[in-house]
Amino acid sequence: MRRMTGLSLWRSKVLATQVPAAILVGVPQDDADAAVTALREAGARAEAREHPEPDHLKP
Repeated sequence: MRRMTGLSLWRSKVLATQVPAAILVGVPQDDADAAVTALREAGARAEAREHPEPDHLKP
């Protein structure tokens, strides 16, 4: 968690205990898939989701 997010150890622990939680937001799909793989290998349940662009940001 800490390596993926760059957060401090304390913040990483807090984030890991607040489930479900969005870990990485706005990253490329390849990075999201790599993070899911790393989390699953560590024993976590994880999934990558695509979030639609908010209406106020659409042209």
